[in-house]
Amino acid sequence: MTSPYNVRFSPAAHRQLMDLGSKQQKMIIRLVETLAVNPRPPGAKKIEGLTGLYSEEVEQVRLIYKVEDQEILLLLLK
Repeated sequence: MTSPYNVRFSPAAHRQLMDLGSKQQKMIIRLVETLAVNPRPPGAKKIEGLTGLYSEEVEQVRLIYKVEDQEILLLLLK
């Protein structure tokens, strides 16, 4: 089964993901796979004032991502 949304990581987000422990990396990857199916799940926080930007939190790591057409760009993990 293919996901309706293509997910890309910005270079900064990819570096930040690699700096996390393996347990956190696995949880982030599971969240990203879920977002690829539904990038605007209940509880996702829309970042006010910026079009298409959302925030999700898992295990004390916040993901900031942008949804455009059929693509999700992960911008930042902090």
